Amino acid sequence: MVGRSDECQLTIPSQRVSRRHAEIGWDTQNEPLLRDLGSQNGTLVNGKRIKGDYKLKHGDEIEFGPFLCTYRSRKALAGGAAGPPQMAPDLTQPMMGDAMAGRLDQINLTELLQTLEFNAKTGTLEVFGTDGEGMVVIQNGKPTYAECEGEEGEEAFYMLLGFKDGQFSFSGDVSEDGVNLSAPMGSLLMEAMRRLDEG
Repeated sequence: MVGRSDECQLTIPSQRVSRRHAEIGWDTQNEPLLRDLGSQNGTLVNGKRIKGDYKLKHGDEIEFGPFLCTYRSRKALAGGAAGPPQMAPDLTQPMMGDAMAGRLDQINLTELLQTLEFNAKTGTLEVFGTDGEGMVVIQNGKPTYAECEGEEGEEAFYMLLGFKDGQFSFSGDVSEDGVNLSAPMGSLLMEAMRRLDEG
């Protein structure tokens, strides 16, 4: 289940995502099916809104509100046969892991960071574009390290939140083991918003 509700297996705390937005299940042949649950903004696959059941294929790009996810099948990655039915739920794990990327004009970085915090994700968020480039390392949903255009720590974090043009990517790899952030995500985001408002 995908949606804004914390009862969903993949929770996306965005107002553009319905409480119960969509679900992924498996048919009798152990093939993955995506179904929109009557969400207000719909579910798009490869840029087109789906109706009814949609049989997912390796590489499909799925849009849930502001989030673009790529579906990847372990069967396709391994080049072999599908695993037993009990392995099926693992097929969707990359959706909030190494397959998250998008453009800054389509997603709010504050919303993205809140989602990573809410889902207790670990990995590296990289941001790059006309304003520069930088990264934030997140451990179990908590920001631990940031660098951006020669700055490190909180100043780098605030600078990244000001980026308007470019792209972002999030991978499950931790690219930096150091720690230069100690404040919780909520405090950092509130201060970033205050600075942007004053700027």
